Amino acid sequence: MTMKLSVLNFLLVVGLFAVTSVSQAQTDLEKHIFWISPTVGKATFPSAMLSVGYEPATSQSVFVGRYTVNAELFPDEEPGIKLQELGLLYGRRIGNVRVVAGLASIWGNYRGAYIQTDPDPLTGNGREYEFVSYKTWGIPAEVRYMLTSKYVGIGLTAFGTLNQKRSFGGLGVSFYLGKMK
Repeated sequence: MTMKLSVLNFLLVVGLFAVTSVSQAQTDLEKHIFWISPTVGKATFPSAMLSVGYEPATSQSVFVGRYTVNAELFPDEEPGIKLQELGLLYGRRIGNVRVVAGLASIWGNYRGAYIQTDPDPLTGNGREYEFVSYKTWGIPAEVRYMLTSKYVGIGLTAFGTLNQKRSFGGLGVSFYLGKMK
């Protein structure tokens, strides 16, 4: 009888500990901030960015993953210049401001040597250049100012990337969706 009572007490204590731990883990998870953010703006050329962010409740850290496209929309000369970036960034939050930097894979194309002119009255001057592609690594950085409610927000993002081929910087309007507070 005593053995059964001890086992029941042990299972009861373990069960209460497990329920308390799961409840505490859910409470801790509810304090973390998660967001997804489309951004449109202007760098060297019009830019679009899609970012996801995670901000742990236990620190002022910020983790950001981002994909950026910086390209000529309607180029007068072919090929159009385009840069794409996929980066992972880490930084800090200070109130409504997030400051992050990291490492990015960058690829794109630019114009090489002049080839010919084929005038086209509808699309521009008709100058054609050699298509030159590239891949490199860079150092992305951004500063985000965010105004948020519990699940949505808006803000300004200053962003840029230093690299060997085509460094850029710009400013965009960002929209936020997620668990913000």
